[in-house]
Amino acid sequence: MNLRKRLTRWVGIIRVGVRQTISRATQTDQTRIRFSILGVVVVIALLVTVTGIGIGLATGTTVYDDDVDYWVVPESDGERSSLLATDQPQFGSVHETTGQIRATDDVTFTSPVLSQVVRLEVGDKSEYVLAIGVINSPGFDRIAEVSTTGLTDNDPYYANGSYDGDWTGEIVLSRSASSLLEADSGDRVTVAGNDSFVVTATDDGTSAAGDIPTAVVQLSELQTLTGDDKHDQADQFVVGSNSPAVEDELAGIYPQSNVLTRGGLTASEATESGLPFALALTAFVVAISVGTLFVLTTTGLEVVADRRQLATLSALGLSTHSQLGLIGVQTLVVTGLGGLVGSVVGLGGIRLTNYIATETITTGPIATSHPLFVAYGVAAGLLIGILSLPILLILTRRVTGGVP
Repeated sequence: MNLRKRLTRWVGIIRVGVRQTISRATQTDQTRIRFSILGVVVVIALLVTVTGIGIGLATGTTVYDDDVDYWVVPESDGERSSLLATDQPQFGSVHETTGQIRATDDVTFTSPVLSQVVRLEVGDKSEYVLAIGVINSPGFDRIAEVSTTGLTDNDPYYANGSYDGDWTGEIVLSRSASSLLEADSGDRVTVAGNDSFVVTATDDGTSAAGDIPTAVVQLSELQTLTGDDKHDQADQFVVGSNSPAVEDELAGIYPQSNVLTRGGLTASEATESGLPFALALTAFVVAISVGTLFVLTTTGLEVVADRRQLATLSALGLSTHSQLGLIGVQTLVVTGLGGLVGSVVGLGGIRLTNYIATETITTGPIATSHPLFVAYGVAAGLLIGILSLPILLILTRRVTGGVP
């Protein structure tokens, strides 16, 4: 048989196989075919969803949210916390830089952040707490999950670099700090030996560091207590914005700095540990394995159930090779269709995952969605079909009498 006849024969087999699959799915064998497709849909949907999460973690996809928080931090060796850094390189001239960032389009608030461990005393109570110095402004409501309510805006003591303005002595205590010190609003507090502070508010929430006692004060006043006023230093900047484009502007503020998002901070440890790759690889292996076993089971039962029809086709002169081709075409059509539908469902799963994440644990999406995931899902579905073919073809040959 020449090449043209072979090609014509296989085109005919493919057409018959596709039509037979459609007929079974819509008329003669709806339950079995649809159940086979559903099995592939489920595993491919899970594959696409988990892959989206893995890629999202790896790329830090967290900026497309209505309330994006950026953190500008000095480059480090990756062993320190970006949120509560007390021992890493610092930025200088931070008050001046704050004005520069505030002038950037789409920035709603910004503040330098200085974190130091200091001793607080209230009466006969004395505890070490994490003191966080900030420049309060409208829209800047919390830092490290502690409210900034109770701090005067714009850091009055700084006074354009003279550090001789109005000393406010304002301090906001976290729940754990106020509990340890048995302090409440109006109580006088001694901070690092300075007894001019007064508790202006206590916060009922939990800090980002868990139950670490935390105190929020004016930046210039903490700088004065810790010696960071000499060069107007701070550990990092927090920036609020509703535009992802701000990230590029922030990247040029300081050399040797990194711009992170709040969700990116959460994801950074997972990225460095190889978790995204492990998630994607595990999802792929599990999906292919489970999908192949499922197709082998359902399609194998279908071949056995159709043994009389296959025997009739053999009696009519249809060769074993042609019957194997029909089974192969039907299998690939089912798995390919399942991969297509599953990838679309998986994209919906990514949207649902991002919605749940932004409502519960982060301010931005954690999973990436891309149209190429549809092609990925279809390819994975076809791979399931291809891996199923050898066993199904052996079973078909036995049923049709091709093997003694």
